[in-house]
Amino acid sequence: MSQSRRASFVVRVVQDRRGQVNGVIERVATGAKEAFSSTEVIGEVILRMLGHEGPLSRTGSSAPASGERRPR
Repeated sequence: MSQSRRASFVVRVVQDRRGQVNGVIERVATGAKEAFSSTEVIGEVILRMLGHEGPLSRTGSSAPASGERRPR
């Protein structure tokens, strides 16, 4: 049986008048914060904050959200 762990994050996003997005991701338990400058890297930042070196595999068969790409 695999063990799982839960982590909570606060994602603060700002979109400027030109449509560019940036913000900060905060890991609730530790208070660690990391800035990002595009939506494409939000998942990578969270994985890095969790201590993963590579992508996690998806479970289930749900389709990606609008505009989201499936991991390769």
